[in-house]
Amino acid sequence: MPTIEERLQALEKEVAERKHSEEMLTIAVRALVSKEAFEKLQETVEQFQEQSGKLFNVIINQNALHNERLTNLQGQVIDLDSKLDGKVTVLDNKITGPQSEMRQRFAEQDHKITGLQTTQAEHTTLLHQILARLPEQPEEKSPGN
Repeated sequence: MPTIEERLQALEKEVAERKHSEEMLTIAVRALVSKEAFEKLQETVEQFQEQSGKLFNVIINQNALHNERLTNLQGQVIDLDSKLDGKVTVLDNKITGPQSEMRQRFAEQDHKITGLQTTQAEHTTLLHQILARLPEQPEEKSPGN
């Protein structure tokens, strides 16, 4: 939604255009009446064409300036994107190293746990073998022995 200043400028421009149109109509009517007015109308048209040419040149120059600025900004965006990509790569590398180290440590711990489980199973087997060799009831010793 346009601001008040923008609307005011638009209205002022419209009023100026209407005044200009009114002047052109007045001159046209006078031109019908007199040659002098017709010549003045020609001058006004020439001035209008000259002003239009100047405005057109200003627009072309402004467009060139905007294009140059946009190109500059695009270059800056590309540079920032490259720097950001580089930083992301560095961070990825910093994360990948510790991840690999943790995986290696987990693998070592898994290996140790597997070894302990094997040792425990062997000990359990040995205990069962020893218990199987023991008599079910201990022999009672006589009080005289």
